[in-house]
Amino acid sequence: MGTGVLGAEGMDSPIFMVGTMRSGSTLFRLILDAHPRISIPEETGFMGALAATKQIPNWHRGEGWFERLGWTEQELDARLREFYAGMFERHARSQGKQRWGEKTPFHSRHIAQMATVFPDAVFVGIVRHPGAVVNSLVRKFHYQPADAASYWDSTNREILRRGLELGDERFALLRYEDLVQHPEETLHELFDWLGEKWSDDVLRHNDVQAARGTPRISAGSTRTRDPILTELADRWVEAMQPADLEVLSARAGALAGFFGYDPVAPGAPGDLVPADSTGPRRLLTGGALARRQHELPGSLQDAAGEPVIMPEMSAADLAKRLQQAEASLARVRSRRAVRWTNAVQRAQRRVTGFPVELLSIAGQATRRRR
Repeated sequence: MGTGVLGAEGMDSPIFMVGTMRSGSTLFRLILDAHPRISIPEETGFMGALAATKQIPNWHRGEGWFERLGWTEQELDARLREFYAGMFERHARSQGKQRWGEKTPFHSRHIAQMATVFPDAVFVGIVRHPGAVVNSLVRKFHYQPADAASYWDSTNREILRRGLELGDERFALLRYEDLVQHPEETLHELFDWLGEKWSDDVLRHNDVQAARGTPRISAGSTRTRDPILTELADRWVEAMQPADLEVLSARAGALAGFFGYDPVAPGAPGDLVPADSTGPRRLLTGGALARRQHELPGSLQDAAGEPVIMPEMSAADLAKRLQQAEASLARVRSRRAVRWTNAVQRAQRRVTGFPVELLSIAGQATRRRR
């Protein structure tokens, strides 16, 4: 299923990688970027700028502004494609590559617009066990477990819904666990689907990136010199509390099962594609996704109506988080020991020559009461 055809901008069709934060997408990017023909740089977030160009943010007349100049949306899309593709193409050529791609997690909410602006592009999704993603979001970004589980569920539902629309030729998804536990088989299928010749460089991406002088730490604190490590896949289970597992099952259990995961246990995920089927075995292409949905009716029925919870947060979410932080700070300030220390400091400012010994006693009292 070769899709590595010449794109409209003079290079082979671009590759857009989509997935949640903490899904292993940075490792996946480094692997694909190690291929001799494919260039996928650090995250750019360019779709935020492209979307803002098409609809001016925070202005009631921002939608369709270009029509007042006699431009159609199709004409604007063509100009935007020329501009942004040109930037990525120049970067790819500077590395001696013939095909470009991009990976930014929040682009998962822009798939439909990306598919329209770049009609020759293909989309590759990566999904990871919700337990691993939730644990990482809680530990790294201080998410609440329920918020993290909802983010995993809603984002992956959006990706799958768009995958159904894109079909076999433009969409494929793989699981992080397959990538790290069966890298050669999984990547062979992926590059066949992309229409690219196999290269052993993708199995030693760490050596390739080191030889290029890639920074040792990439986005998401991923170490670019590390090889593919199988043991990282199930480490999350050691840190999850029983209450967290209950939340995980309630918020993400149904979709986890769709991907072949046990929502509260690690281990090898179940098969996504029947053993007797033709075509890719470890990739869930658009067609295979439609067949799996038919096998599990109702599994994605709520996908269209669910919002995608994104890390940058809406204004309302941000206000809620700020209120929570202010409430926590108020509780800390109300502690008796803190009030006593503050009173001593105010007294010191009012009275010249306040005894140093008394300040020392106050400090000791503060430490004991904490």
